Amino acid sequence: MAWLPYDSSALASLGVGAGAVSDLGERGLPADCNRMFVRDLDRELSVRDLPQGRAAFLGAFEDGANTYWLLIDSCEVWMVRGYEGDVDEQYGLVNSSVAGLQRMLKIWEAFVYSGKSEAEDDYEDFVENVIEQARQSDPDVFEDEDSWWSRVFEEVELGALGPEEA
Repeated sequence: MAWLPYDSSALASLGVGAGAVSDLGERGLPADCNRMFVRDLDRELSVRDLPQGRAAFLGAFEDGANTYWLLIDSCEVWMVRGYEGDVDEQYGLVNSSVAGLQRMLKIWEAFVYSGKSEAEDDYEDFVENVIEQARQSDPDVFEDEDSWWSRVFEEVELGALGPEEA
């Protein structure tokens, strides 16, 4: 999976904190993390106002209606659910930091490409371990059971989302 850096100078000129500039400018984020996070080079780092503050576009879920935004002041990552301008647009914390998003996508990537199958005897233990890793990678986001990652990993636990078939 290719992880691509963002433009550090563009991030710094937006006023993004040094830690997030470093995390995004050095390691970056995946080009496509199994459709959970997809980069869009045409929109990357475009800025808009969210109710939580000014934010820079990072990427989108495969549907394009759910987008990831970096809050410039706090460096939290927020999800905007719905298309820009929709009256029913919703906002929610995705990760408390860029590093938290990077850890979560790494866990997601390892889970999806693990080669594991529900038919394996240790699959339930494997899923429990993955969910615990996710919870520990950014505990604040799991305090809200309706948060993006809480819902994603609830679907993993219920078997609706699973590893790719080999």
